[in-house]
Amino acid sequence: MSSDRTSWVYLPPEIRNEILGLLPVLGGRCSLLATVARDWQSIIEPLNFAEISLTVPRLADRNSQTILFRKRSQIRYIWFRVELKQYDCRKCVNTDQDGWGLGNINNQFIADAFESLFTTLSAWEPRGDLVLDISVYSPSDNQHWFKYLSFCSDTNSGECLSRYEHEQGTTLINDPAHGWVAGNRILRPGEHAIEQIFEEIMGEGPFDEEEPEMRWWRGLPFVPAVGVVLLRQQTRRRWKPVALANMLTRFPNMKEFCYEPWREWCGMQLHTDKRNQTLIESFPKTKLCKLTIFENFNEAYPEKYYYCPAMRVPNPAVSQKLACASLHLTTLSASFIADARHFFAACQDSWTWDKLTSLALTSRVLTNEADTADINNLLRDAAVAALQMPRLDTMELWNGRLGVAMLFRYQRAQDSQPAIITVRGTSELAIGIAATQAWDVVAHRHCHSRVVIQTSSIDPNVIRSHGDAIRQLGLSTEVARPVLRQVESIENGY
Repeated sequence: MSSDRTSWVYLPPEIRNEILGLLPVLGGRCSLLATVARDWQSIIEPLNFAEISLTVPRLADRNSQTILFRKRSQIRYIWFRVELKQYDCRKCVNTDQDGWGLGNINNQFIADAFESLFTTLSAWEPRGDLVLDISVYSPSDNQHWFKYLSFCSDTNSGECLSRYEHEQGTTLINDPAHGWVAGNRILRPGEHAIEQIFEEIMGEGPFDEEEPEMRWWRGLPFVPAVGVVLLRQQTRRRWKPVALANMLTRFPNMKEFCYEPWREWCGMQLHTDKRNQTLIESFPKTKLCKLTIFENFNEAYPEKYYYCPAMRVPNPAVSQKLACASLHLTTLSASFIADARHFFAACQDSWTWDKLTSLALTSRVLTNEADTADINNLLRDAAVAALQMPRLDTMELWNGRLGVAMLFRYQRAQDSQPAIITVRGTSELAIGIAATQAWDVVAHRHCHSRVVIQTSSIDPNVIRSHGDAIRQLGLSTEVARPVLRQVESIENGY
């Protein structure tokens, strides 16, 4: 920069401080400004390294490894991108079951990638505040049937445009072979195309049996720097729940876990539910405080499969395991993988949730055609459990799918104001006298208050999916990461 009187050094200190105060708003986008002055570099460099995208080739590069280690104290978020081999149309329409699965090359690549990642991060100080966001995908995933898929970090979700959105703004997508004509999807993908992007991670290797794989996960180095693990389903490869249970043992300081699996479309659901129980049983052995599980689904996919129910029926045993695990948590959000009825039915009189401040659960009872008695039984059971949650601030019971959006929310009294119950939905949810009295007891126990009920309605015609339901209900709990909600909204609109 020039040394005349208009340069940075000649500005009054109060103006320089004001400008410097604005730089953090730009985040990592202000890297070019680091050359303006030494003062700027000291502020901008930490912003540049606070959030990084890490690919496998970069992780293997010696220069990148050196920079990572040198800047480790500045890094707060890592998006670890495991990019699989690209594939062509022969793969996306493959009907030969022998050719299904990720294949040996991809699976070995995944194993090598995680071994390298854990080895690298194990040398970092055990600060326990690093966010590790893991994505496993192929760049080809949005080049065939699923044009709307996007690959971006969790921190830049608001700026992330999928290929579909970008091309809609320039040239309309025209790919009749994959069901797209003039920007509109005229044909949904079939079973084989769906399975292509939902393949199981390390399902066909590199280990011949499950136990050696689990020993391998448990043999990876500890990574005490990590405090938050995100497994978002903007990408759709399936994790084995038992593999996750073993992987998470490598994060001794993990306090938050967000897991967004997809429901099964075929006869694997019972098997997966059993494995989900194993995963949930492992949580109390960790330092986990905040747990978010969102089981995503597409209501159009089941019709592409034989003997696949249109709506998933949660396994009561999974809800029971979650109820038990919640005793150790401060925040729990479980959507569609469990049902609130089974959760509260599993609660025991001797239980006390000493830490729990926020609870969000879905329930199939909350529908437009629901029996009023069933809904009020659910609400009374929820109130009984809330009496044993002395720190509870918010409880949300909700449901969402095509044409359905229903919410019951309890908010603890604040600043001498009454506790608030919000009832909102696509049909009237009439709270009976017994349920209202039960929640009055909860409000009195919590803050010597009473409840005020607020009601509002939603037009069922605007609810095309559970994503629309989340937006229209105005949930106070973040039940899913932003990218999942964005992609789901686009997908279910076509």
